[in-house]
Amino acid sequence: MTTHELAASVVQLVAPLANANVPTGADFKDWVLVIAGNIFIAILVLRAIGHYFKREWGELFGHIAAGVLVGGLIYANNQTINVLKGFWGLLSGGN
Repeated sequence: MTTHELAASVVQLVAPLANANVPTGADFKDWVLVIAGNIFIAILVLRAIGHYFKREWGELFGHIAAGVLVGGLIYANNQTINVLKGFWGLLSGGN
């Protein structure tokens, strides 16, 4: 197989990926993240109510702070990935 034939076969394999009609799964990922986020919020509210009625103020505020952090990770996952990649780049010395 020559280089030209190899390049032509790669183009044939990659061409369907460039088609906008081919599903990528991005909509499904967004749907799953919305469902996971809503379940997380429901759990957060139930636990917060329990801490409030038990008068566990420190645990309530700690739980809310952790909830805000994890909620941000769920709802802003692309930005979180970019921040983590940038942080890793700083640690590893990459660009």
